[in-house]
Amino acid sequence: MAIPPPRKPISRTLQLKPIQFSELKDGNDTTLSGLMAVLAGELPTVGLRTDTTGVTLADMSVIPNQCTFFNNYQDLGDDTCLFEIWTYEPGTIPQTLTPDPSLENAVVDTVALEVDEDGKTKEFIHISHVLAFGRCAIIESTRSTGGVHNIQRYLNKMARGIGLGRRGNFYFTDAVSSSLAKEIDRAGGASGFTVGVTSVDPNSKSELLGVLSGVRGYMPSSGILTVDWKSKDKLPTDKVIKAYDEAQQQEEVETVIIHLNDGSSIRGLSKFKIKKTVHVDDVGGKNPDRGELAHKMVLYLEELCTPGKDGKRILDESGGLADNEIFIPNSRRSKKREAGK
Repeated sequence: MAIPPPRKPISRTLQLKPIQFSELKDGNDTTLSGLMAVLAGELPTVGLRTDTTGVTLADMSVIPNQCTFFNNYQDLGDDTCLFEIWTYEPGTIPQTLTPDPSLENAVVDTVALEVDEDGKTKEFIHISHVLAFGRCAIIESTRSTGGVHNIQRYLNKMARGIGLGRRGNFYFTDAVSSSLAKEIDRAGGASGFTVGVTSVDPNSKSELLGVLSGVRGYMPSSGILTVDWKSKDKLPTDKVIKAYDEAQQQEEVETVIIHLNDGSSIRGLSKFKIKKTVHVDDVGGKNPDRGELAHKMVLYLEELCTPGKDGKRILDESGGLADNEIFIPNSRRSKKREAGK
């Protein structure tokens, strides 16, 4: 009997996502790990944790298209926890594979595959692993689960459902490494800055938008107003990054470009986002060994908290960004910008 060849390891991308909870007058020290502990206590079964989204028709009836729930929650101590986000499409998954709503956790064996007419395997249930630590999370990047946006939407909805209100409301942000500053310096510094806006609130607290409001008011239009800052001298790198950071926070801002002295430009931050690709064993159907993946996520967290050769580290003891790392809030980004990623 021939021995089947060993399966090739599969790769998974782990994203670092700082977390921002709503600011309250009396303060808000909620963390994602703390929120998950409350949710796990209040919602002990798969059925109670399941949220169904769908398409609303003209007669107001709803056709469900995705079910989401968290599964296999583990409290690891030190404001750290590990859990999974499961999603599936009701109506297409065989009844025998539908997660039992009465169970504390869905059974791993239900994650089955089917071979279609073209010989390709079809996953019925998609899983994304999340490791929460203090003010950040490490998330396994899997588009099939709806991505980070769906995880954020789902957990916020669960928090509202048990009455936590704004105290349990949060959003994920993008962590950008200090290599952004190095890239700017490598090109001889920044020579200019371009910002494109659709509209400007004259009462905005943003210093950047305050400058643009006068220009927008002088030449009103329904299109995008593009403003360029050009300098004969090298612009201070820290000021450029600060301006980029502030611009990305504003919903009205559609485009942001950093112009460099060597003639190149920086239009997106995807390559500067803090993330890591790991390789794990394939247990079948290109599904990762979950135990191995969880272990590598914890190792990555330890790596982010450990100072490098330069004595700097990415995360501090609270899970906050340390040293020269920055984050770009994306909770208020426009739909156009999200679609353009």
